[in-house]
Amino acid sequence: MAIVTFISDFGVNDFYTAAVKAKIYSISQNLKIVDITHSLSKHNIPQAAFILKSVYKDFPKGTVHLVCVGRCSADDKILALKLDEHYFVGADNGLFSLINDRPYTAIVELKKDIANHNYIYSFPEKTTFANAAAALANGMNIYNLGPQVSEIKTFLNRQPRPGKTMIEGYVIHVDSYGNIITNITREMFEQNLENRRFEIFLRKEKIEKISRDYYDSELNELLALFNSQDLLEIAICEGSASELFSIDIGHSIFIKFL
Repeated sequence: MAIVTFISDFGVNDFYTAAVKAKIYSISQNLKIVDITHSLSKHNIPQAAFILKSVYKDFPKGTVHLVCVGRCSADDKILALKLDEHYFVGADNGLFSLINDRPYTAIVELKKDIANHNYIYSFPEKTTFANAAAALANGMNIYNLGPQVSEIKTFLNRQPRPGKTMIEGYVIHVDSYGNIITNITREMFEQNLENRRFEIFLRKEKIEKISRDYYDSELNELLALFNSQDLLEIAICEGSASELFSIDIGHSIFIKFL
């Protein structure tokens, strides 16, 4: 059974999510729609990109990922893209530049079918987005959806800065538990450690060890670990590190080697 994942900032109190699903099922009832999340902060493209990047490879090859986050005005392109044998459908608003560091193997601009009144300017997700997702899931060649595109809108990620005595990284996500996820990788940390002691600084707080899990500390104690993505994460055992220290995306995290 072909899979379409669905990520949006529609929330759970309106009809938008159901309307897009209904459109897809009206085209093909044999597809399986998997909700990634619809509870993103409104128009939060970096948040959506991080979540999608974290999970899309866990789905089978051939999965179609429907992305309905951020603006999509009448002048914006709507794209279908292919990467790692996965397909993506969404607006050309910069999000797709954040989920990988490699070029896509195929990019096309979707036909909006305005002449036949099959396009809704205020809700293209229900028409163009849904139609393309269903078509790709049913095996349509991506190049049949529209003309090829050579470039997409690009956002630049702030990269960590490793040095001989220090690594400066940045918060790239705060999850619903208030855990602070950084862009410092386990590989980067271990390459610079060189059997030295280290100190991880979050504002004025200092952490001097890497924990195995979220309970490898005392209750309400600040801890650091490498999560399932091998990214450095700062957390509080059964508490919210982000809320306690007023940390959000973009904040600096420092590791000092002694």
